[in-house]
Amino acid sequence: MKLYTILAAITAVSAHAIAPIAPRDDTATPNFGYNELYELQTTFWQKFQYPNSLIEAQSINSTVFSEDVQGRVSDTRDFLGRELNTEYIFGLFGGANGFSIVGVPGAFEIVQFSAQQNIAAASTRINFTFPSFGNVTYPVRIDTWITWNAAKQITQYDVVFRWFGFLLKTLLTSGDPTVSDADKLAKLVDVTAKSICGTHQTYCNGTNTQYASSDQCYEFLTKEIRVGESFELGMNTLLCRSIHEIMIKYRPNVHCAHIGPSGGDMCDDKIGYAQKVDDPLYTNSPWIPTVYS
Repeated sequence: MKLYTILAAITAVSAHAIAPIAPRDDTATPNFGYNELYELQTTFWQKFQYPNSLIEAQSINSTVFSEDVQGRVSDTRDFLGRELNTEYIFGLFGGANGFSIVGVPGAFEIVQFSAQQNIAAASTRINFTFPSFGNVTYPVRIDTWITWNAAKQITQYDVVFRWFGFLLKTLLTSGDPTVSDADKLAKLVDVTAKSICGTHQTYCNGTNTQYASSDQCYEFLTKEIRVGESFELGMNTLLCRSIHEIMIKYRPNVHCAHIGPSGGDMCDDKIGYAQKVDDPLYTNSPWIPTVYS
């Protein structure tokens, strides 16, 4: 019995010494197949198409997204939570009431796609119609990284509108060739400011009021801030406020501040280039697959 006890102890120590490292617990991260991830990607773009986008926006809480969804669009800001993402991803493209540089999404084609585990990277070409620019239609390439949870809800996304600056310049200089680009820009500023101020007058009342009068609103938007470059849709610009104007009808108490003088932490210059690049936003899921087979 004594010899047995000694041998058992030696065996236990040896087994502990050479025991393999326990595999990483990936149970919280689903392992979808390639085809299923492609289907999830396709379903998202189908819901993004107009008028489906409007239907999702009106739900306020689209179950396309998880409750704790984290998102970033390259030329704007970070968007956290289901409500905000429902408004910005679907509501923004559900058709604007006033003048806007935002188009209405139509037919799409996924032209590049790679996926593993719960992660998909894709480049999709979407035909956008721009009502404020004579209903002209242009193809737009959107590059996306997306992760899904076990419920097949989007938990993270990172989005880049490829060649957006080129698109914006094309829109702003389109139209009558006899009119100078400077005059076209002046007209853009005028109609955009009037549209924002009209929306403010309609929805931003009481504690949501940002301007004492329409004249003050117009003066601020046309004289006290810059129009904005293509990468400044999340900065202290007219174009940033034009983007956020579309959201006001959904939740004035949240979005009125975004078109006001302060920018409501969505349209200001607080975030510099390096901070934007190094922003450690994503914590819901790894961007590198942990399953390789």
